[in-house]
Amino acid sequence: MADLESAIRIARTEFAKFSRSIAVVVQRDLGIVGMGLLALVTRAQGFHDGALHALEANNPYATFPLIRCYAENAAALVWVLDHPGDIGRLSALAAQDERFAIGRLVANAAKRAPGFKDVYEQLSEFTHPVASGFTQPFRATSDESSFRWSSVPSFGADEDKITACFWLVELTEMHADVWPRAYRATMNEEAVAGLSTPVREVGKNDIERD
Repeated sequence: MADLESAIRIARTEFAKFSRSIAVVVQRDLGIVGMGLLALVTRAQGFHDGALHALEANNPYATFPLIRCYAENAAALVWVLDHPGDIGRLSALAAQDERFAIGRLVANAAKRAPGFKDVYEQLSEFTHPVASGFTQPFRATSDESSFRWSSVPSFGADEDKITACFWLVELTEMHADVWPRAYRATMNEEAVAGLSTPVREVGKNDIERD
């Protein structure tokens, strides 16, 4: 398993590769459709970088919710890939009843991307005020006779941070896989091919690489 420093470096490197790849795909004459998809890239960078900053600050309560937002961003891209005509629903001008319902986006991504549902459910478990977050502030004393509480957020172990990096890398790869196809689909270049091509798997924890 990769050490934490390597995991963080790989997460940053993978997103930088995705960001650079956008310029290769985007046409010079950018319209509203392209602007909407580029806005998702900006959101992706905000969630990704924010999650890493929170991780380095040892704050799981910010890290995992931001990764969950990152996953929802990927889910929006999968929906646009499957429904190119729906790109306008991302606009602030869209009527309230036309805007995306997050649950529907996530359910669609779960059908299309193996492993997405399990990762998203784990992120939601920590994000919501339930068991995963309930015990996080408490640490047993050395003799395990009592416990200590702290108001300062912290990860239980580096393994949890590495898992967060796994998920960031996998979701970045999902963005990198889907975004170019969603862009071309909305430009009527690959509308048919985009619907039949699988979305890469999430949750494999395959961060071990050079």
